[in-house]
Amino acid sequence: MKFSRNALGLFLLISFFFTSAATPLPGELISSAANALAMSDTVRLDDSPEEPYYPSNRPYYHAPLSLTPHDHFLLSRPISDETLTWRTADYRYGYLIKEDGSVHGGLDIPAPERTPVLAAGDGTVVFSGYGLLYGEGARNDPYGIVVMIRHDMEFDGSVIYTVYAHLDQALVKVNNVIKTGQKLGGVGMTGSTSGPHLHFEVRVKDENGMILQNPELWMVPPLEYGVLAGRIINNFGSYLSNWNIRLTSLDTGNVWQIRTYDDSIINESQHDIFYQENFVLNDLPAGSYELFTYYNAVAYKYEFKLVPGAVNFIDFLGKQGFVRGNPPGSQNTDFLN
Repeated sequence: MKFSRNALGLFLLISFFFTSAATPLPGELISSAANALAMSDTVRLDDSPEEPYYPSNRPYYHAPLSLTPHDHFLLSRPISDETLTWRTADYRYGYLIKEDGSVHGGLDIPAPERTPVLAAGDGTVVFSGYGLLYGEGARNDPYGIVVMIRHDMEFDGSVIYTVYAHLDQALVKVNNVIKTGQKLGGVGMTGSTSGPHLHFEVRVKDENGMILQNPELWMVPPLEYGVLAGRIINNFGSYLSNWNIRLTSLDTGNVWQIRTYDDSIINESQHDIFYQENFVLNDLPAGSYELFTYYNAVAYKYEFKLVPGAVNFIDFLGKQGFVRGNPPGSQNTDFLN
């Protein structure tokens, strides 16, 4: 069916009035029902949350941003501010993909095909095309069409790289000098993917080689939003892997489901050298929250205030429950604690 420009505009206007009452307010998020299914094998929590809604046109802090010496929000977003994005547990870093036993090594950002994919920082292209995993030109590579950038900035002596996978095409070539926000290609479905999305990775390289990092600790958050990170460990100090936590906004009632990293992330030291975290959740509006989980058949709850523009760090210490903690790499000087 075809509409004239005026008819289409009238239709959209009428649709807006009828749907606006049910449209989430900016900053409201509702987590995915897929997370509830992911939780069923470990923890039973009430209510099945729906898929989250992320408002468009959000202003972001300028990168780099650091409210403490160890925050490293050095990278901008690889998808435009005008695009709605969803981050459920199975889209996040460190998630165990049960179907094939692999672990998710990046952040998936679903978006319509051909949505511009943007460089997250200044740097130089070191790979472009097929074959990042299997070798240059391999069209059966699960990453599909990829652009990889070596960034100009370093962090604690480590060189930073970003990877942009499943592109529809690569608009840059190896050795091209890239500026933050420059278009690298579009969101596509090349490689192993069941739908259009950007697979985004952050890697750091030092004298010991290159390791993966959680992109949500490196991307600058929106204004008045912050990041929650921490360690979920048992009574003996060991990380609890693939563990489920529920986060609820006490201001809005919105719910997120968080799932901790798989063991392999910790065993291979593919978490932050300072935070030594096993979960991260970016894009949280500043405000009051409650964390909830079960441990040894006992329910644990914890209320806290989330500070914007920084990493808010909280531990779960087995029978001690949740505590506002200091990252293992700190000297108890974190201004948030």
